[in-house]
Amino acid sequence: MSSLSRQELTARVFVEWEETRRSLRECVKKVLLNEGVRDHRVWGTIHAYCFELMKRLRTVDAFLEATIRNAKLFDLDPWVRNALRVGTFEMKFNDVKPAIATNEAVKIVVECVGEGPARFVNAVLYDVERLELSDVLNRAKDTVERLAIEYSHPEWFVKHLMDLLGENELTKLMDANNREPERYLRVHAHMVDPDKAILALEDDGVAVEEDPDLPFMLRVVDHDVPPVRTEPYRRGWVAYQDKASAAAAYALRPEPGDRVLDACAAPGGKSAYLYALTEGEIELTCVDVNPRRLREMRRNFRRWGIEARLRRADSSRLYRETDETFDLALVDPPCSSSGAYVRAPEAKWTVKWRHVKRYARGQLSILRGVAPLVERTLVYSTCSVTVVEDESVVRRFLREFDEFEVEEPFGFGSPGFDSWMNERYPWADRVRRFWPHRHRTEGFFVARLVRS
Repeated sequence: MSSLSRQELTARVFVEWEETRRSLRECVKKVLLNEGVRDHRVWGTIHAYCFELMKRLRTVDAFLEATIRNAKLFDLDPWVRNALRVGTFEMKFNDVKPAIATNEAVKIVVECVGEGPARFVNAVLYDVERLELSDVLNRAKDTVERLAIEYSHPEWFVKHLMDLLGENELTKLMDANNREPERYLRVHAHMVDPDKAILALEDDGVAVEEDPDLPFMLRVVDHDVPPVRTEPYRRGWVAYQDKASAAAAYALRPEPGDRVLDACAAPGGKSAYLYALTEGEIELTCVDVNPRRLREMRRNFRRWGIEARLRRADSSRLYRETDETFDLALVDPPCSSSGAYVRAPEAKWTVKWRHVKRYARGQLSILRGVAPLVERTLVYSTCSVTVVEDESVVRRFLREFDEFEVEEPFGFGSPGFDSWMNERYPWADRVRRFWPHRHRTEGFFVARLVRS
């Protein structure tokens, strides 16, 4: 068991994240395993603490940028920078007395860097203590920067979404992104009767309610133990899946006997829901380009009782590599994850606006690689809220593949945007968007494209 404090473990996680840019969950796992932490309660505490700091990172950094003199925050030693972040977060967002927060940060730097940098940390946090958030916000050059600091979101996100939603609704969205997300569980109806799964969860201390829109989806209402510690979860009867993610799969409307392609399948959640919807009565082919994620999907499918063909391939070239056709195909390609900030706040700080445009090019390329293989219906979805990756990609796809038309996937959710810049989307009321502040889900986009 590690003797390191919560603060030092957190600083180690953030140093690891800066070096690798892997997911926060993976970084927490690596650090805690390296430190010999085995208690799952400690894991939960450290992950939750890191999660909250990551959500507030832009605001925390703004406090530091307002106080550091003769240096730039990102030029500092990583241990110094992240000890300062932990100390600032402690006193400004975690109600820790400034003297205690400063002392913990100084101890981290003494241990990992040395006495000289520790004196610097002490001086900076002394100044941070005397700053209020209003002082930091008053330094912003314009409304976009002020909102980005106050709600801890990237400036490109604030600018893009303010143009689409207006400032009032944008602040509601960003506030929702900084709150605890709703938790949903998917029931593997091919393995267990849903009522039996619900009773078993309740016996283990997890209260759930059935979703009104989607079969086999449960919202976690309350829990005495985390759902992952329950017998239904261990047996593979249930698994976490956001409602909006499940809705993307539901939009395919699979029927028994259908040949179904999931073109960007790993780690397999949407494929699993398609399988559950038909109680396993589909021919499922799952493709992904990433071998590590394919291995993870294979392990998941064994636990979840799913039979499928798994194939490593680049779906943008799929039509050139196979003569096989499919009744239905789901394309949920890599994206900016700008709709997933509520669950993966690290995505805020790893994607820039230029990356969004690059993602859009890749998304269209995958649609081109899959569309010729689809005989009936193609669903395109992303966990992005940018028009660039959503409506604009669909518009470009329809111009190239005019044999497809947009069909409304279901009645719940919100319609898409009907215009952006100089583009028009006359079918916007037939695509669906999900928003954290409106629907208690991740931000998601779903378009059902039917071959006419």
